[in-house]
Amino acid sequence: MAFDAPLPPPPLDLAAVLSHLCEDAFFTVAGSARLDLDALRALSAKRLPALVAAARGAPWSGLDAWDPWILGLCAVLAPIAPPRWVPLADAVGAGLSLEHGARGVRSLFTSKPSDKDVARVRALGSMAVRVVTSVLAATGPLNTESTLLRLALIASLGLSDHDRAELEGELPIHPEALELPSDLDGKLARSMVRGGFYAARVDGTDPREEQAVIAIARKLGLTTEEVNQTREEARALIDSGKDFGDASVDAIRWLLEGDTAESDRFAVAAARLTLSPIQRRDAITSVNVGSPVFLGRRHRLDRKQREAALTLAWLAAVHGNPTYLRRAALVARHDKLAADLGEEADGAAIRAELDRWVELELGATARAAAG
Repeated sequence: MAFDAPLPPPPLDLAAVLSHLCEDAFFTVAGSARLDLDALRALSAKRLPALVAAARGAPWSGLDAWDPWILGLCAVLAPIAPPRWVPLADAVGAGLSLEHGARGVRSLFTSKPSDKDVARVRALGSMAVRVVTSVLAATGPLNTESTLLRLALIASLGLSDHDRAELEGELPIHPEALELPSDLDGKLARSMVRGGFYAARVDGTDPREEQAVIAIARKLGLTTEEVNQTREEARALIDSGKDFGDASVDAIRWLLEGDTAESDRFAVAAARLTLSPIQRRDAITSVNVGSPVFLGRRHRLDRKQREAALTLAWLAAVHGNPTYLRRAALVARHDKLAADLGEEADGAAIRAELDRWVELELGATARAAAG
């Protein structure tokens, strides 16, 4: 009888999946300052359960839930493309994270890291967090940005819930009271000091923070030359994001002109993900006051930065699943934007790559959700 027929499954919400794919990709590209499709594919594979849940109508903590979104993606991206603004991102990418799973021969049999790896990351990761926290707290209680920076590093380590909660609850330790081995692996020691200098510089250098890093470097056995080198590397890392961040904010605002809500939302996100707190003030002020953006070849970017800025703008544009006519208008503006940044052909090439990636990921998510 008709009354006995099973109800059809509810339709899949693939528009929500598209939005989440765009937001995750936006975070990844902004954090690395480059378009890496292999990284996007790896990220989508790890996020598939969450994407399937979104397709089935589950709520999603995306860009609008800023801190949970940031911390969740820092954990997922640790073995793929750690955001460059996370202290010790180089060490995290090289293995200082349990998110890498089993490694070597062990990975043939299980994805679970060995007890030795767990102990190593717990010990060295905790040490790294204490170093960064000590520097951030050298001028007083941690502010909102410093707290998020610290939590992002903790999330990247991939520790158990218990270990993570314990580390998050630790109080700052004065640099002179930190227990640090002088025979720590040289590469990791330099990464810790570089991360300390980075933390000291994100909101403007204070002599107390500088002295904290130097005290830590001395405990770790670094030479004066190594200290100076890591200080310069931290400065260069922060400075290198300035042009890219400013160009990305302008690109999003120009492309989405007329759509104030989406333009402001993604422009502010780009500023926060690409620029240090002290660098982003002018960009966010421009967004807040609604000052117009004009093309005029004002930004000088290398090829990877140019492609990344165009990618961020296009992801912001298609995030809301625009109509065919709206998309056609956006394509024309995106081409003009590409020409202004250096090469008009880049626009079409980037859109084609992103469209193929989105199509494949939507298909994979739909099949998994239907099955």
